[in-house]
Amino acid sequence: MPATPAWPQLGPRGQAGAATFQIRLVNGDEVEHLLAAVADTAGEIFTRPPWTEPRQTARAVADRLASDALRPGFTLAAALRGDRLHGFAYGLRCSRLALATSRLPCGDFTLKELAVLPSARGLGLGVRLHDVVLTAAPSASWWLATHPRAAAALGLYRHRGWRVTALHTTDDRTRLIMLKQPVKLRGQSACDC
Repeated sequence: MPATPAWPQLGPRGQAGAATFQIRLVNGDEVEHLLAAVADTAGEIFTRPPWTEPRQTARAVADRLASDALRPGFTLAAALRGDRLHGFAYGLRCSRLALATSRLPCGDFTLKELAVLPSARGLGLGVRLHDVVLTAAPSASWWLATHPRAAAALGLYRHRGWRVTALHTTDDRTRLIMLKQPVKLRGQSACDC
């Protein structure tokens, strides 16, 4: 697995701690080795408010990740300390969210999941996972959907330049659709597909 540099663990005020997390980009061929840990992590995170998914539904994130790993533009970042997965973020080239907001897709990238264990929150790990995935992703428009009451996630996304473009409701689930667009360089067309 290609590794990005280990980041120092930071406390609530940003002070460096002794332990480190290693954040790695994981390619599609290596995903299988992380699936059990992703299921456990998602089961611990998405069963809590505001998501309150049934445990089996929360753990199904691993099944979706395994399927998405075969799709174009798949990018996964894993935060590890030793052998333990403390968080992950992944996305892929996908235009469904653009279509849900009545925009024409143009090589868009969707950040599908970003999850950090409760015991590792407040250390800047979510920001690092977010940044690693988007740095490795195509520089088209980036999309995500999140729970409207996920205060910490919304704070992270807004701080990183995301903006809400739509409210999407299906089958008793309401999500905010958010968009982040990279800065366009002069002379670059709006759609370099």
